[in-house]
Amino acid sequence: YTLCYAHYTLYTIHYTLYAMLCPLCYRVIERELYLGVGLSIMCVFIIVLLLIGDPLTSVLIALCVLSTICGLLGCMYYWDIVIDGVAVINLILAVGLAVDYSAHVGHTFLLIKGSREHRVIATLGTIGVAVLNGGLSTFLAIMLLSLSESYVFRIMFKQFFVTVILGLGHGLIILPVILSLIGSDHT
Repeated sequence: YTLCYAHYTLYTIHYTLYAMLCPLCYRVIERELYLGVGLSIMCVFIIVLLLIGDPLTSVLIALCVLSTICGLLGCMYYWDIVIDGVAVINLILAVGLAVDYSAHVGHTFLLIKGSREHRVIATLGTIGVAVLNGGLSTFLAIMLLSLSESYVFRIMFKQFFVTVILGLGHGLIILPVILSLIGSDHT
């Protein structure tokens, strides 16, 4: 019986008891989750719109970030990660990580002249490797967190791992396909 709970730390037990005794905390955390992630994605859209200058591409980039966060929430469910203060903070940070992959692809797409298909191919040839290298370097940077026994670092690793995978998928696969179909025309 005691061996089953040997991997729990005093912090984990204390935090779990605190969460059970304070149901109001979950309502506050839920509000902060929606507010924090919503405002972050709104800020991403505004800043990308100001820097890139194309409304359609800015909307597509913001939708890729939103889809990445929704995918992250789905993975959190299957990994039994509860929505607590640590998870909410990491979700807000994940917005900043996820925008990087799509924003570079969207910006490069707008700089290249030609048909949509030509521009997507040239974009992936120009910036695709750099975006992939950025994702791989982020993955290597968080890899050591997987060895930690700390609750905070394990949750951070799981969330950032999924953010990198989904962010790369959206930036290098989904966004280019969407841009080739409905991207802004700059011939």
